Amino acid sequence: MFPDRLRRPWDEYDAYLFDIDGTLLHCTDAVHYFAFCEALKSLSGRSLNLEGVTAHGNTDIGILRDALALANVPEWAWRPRIAETRSAICYFVEEHKHEIYATVLPFVFETLHHLRSRGGVLGVATGNLEGVGRVKLQHCGLLEYFDFGCYSDDFEYRSDVFKHAFAKACTIAGEGATVCVVGDTPADVRAARASHLDVIAVSTGVYSYEQLAAAKPDWCLRSFAELFSSAKFF
Repeated sequence: MFPDRLRRPWDEYDAYLFDIDGTLLHCTDAVHYFAFCEALKSLSGRSLNLEGVTAHGNTDIGILRDALALANVPEWAWRPRIAETRSAICYFVEEHKHEIYATVLPFVFETLHHLRSRGGVLGVATGNLEGVGRVKLQHCGLLEYFDFGCYSDDFEYRSDVFKHAFAKACTIAGEGATVCVVGDTPADVRAARASHLDVIAVSTGVYSYEQLAAAKPDWCLRSFAELFSSAKFF
């Protein structure tokens, strides 16, 4: 059985686009956060943090933009330096990757293994920069499950990341491929809708089940364990 809003059973899509943080894994360290703080200090000339900034469901460039806007740093002062800033954030995370503490969320391995066994093309669609997202996935032993990744290096808005990921999924899985997004934020639902994609939301991140359900995904889960509720998977 599957929800009426999904256009097919959850494990019968040609390709899947997974968010990282809050969907596949959970980081309890501050490596990524301090990378932002260092970048903000470099761009503004003073110590800044992410207080008041919506990070979950944003992109790394979007987080910088919003933090600098809150600090009244004019765009002309930082926008031309965005390429070097991306590199600096990735370098910081790489240099401090031994400090990363991340855990894989429940039933993630089982879900990825099951979809691969059924021939699904698996991709990452995330607001992380590539040099950040790949470190997190590799740390958790998840990187090898994915056929491709679409990161935010060239995209300031999540919807653009997802559009690029959708196009890449169709290149690999074939023109007209059915693609499903899996994420943990209302922003993931909105970005999926912008590309007319089905979306499964899982409340394993900072948003509650009720908050995600209000965003009207095609299926809202409390965890990936619900995907395996049918006896046929055991």
